[in-house]
Amino acid sequence: MKTVPSQISSLFERHASLYGFSVRGRDDVPDNCPRNAEGEDLFVGDVGISPVLSAAQYREIFEAVVAALAEVISEEPDAAEDLRGRTFARTLH
Repeated sequence: MKTVPSQISSLFERHASLYGFSVRGRDDVPDNCPRNAEGEDLFVGDVGISPVLSAAQYREIFEAVVAALAEVISEEPDAAEDLRGRTFARTLH
């Protein structure tokens, strides 16, 4: 997967406040971060949002990011390996 999946591109179209996020593997997550699922391989981190939003709005965007990643992986199971370690950011023109 060299290109950005459409599910991820559409996040930036739908959420103007989202500037970027990273996808990390289990070994890249600090020990002090909670892990709530056994066997989970991917974690979303470094979510950049501007301007600052309410906790509910942040949660909505975070959940949209997780749902988009899940959709990519459900359509292409091998994509998990390609997503791990990547950072996705809004392109400014």
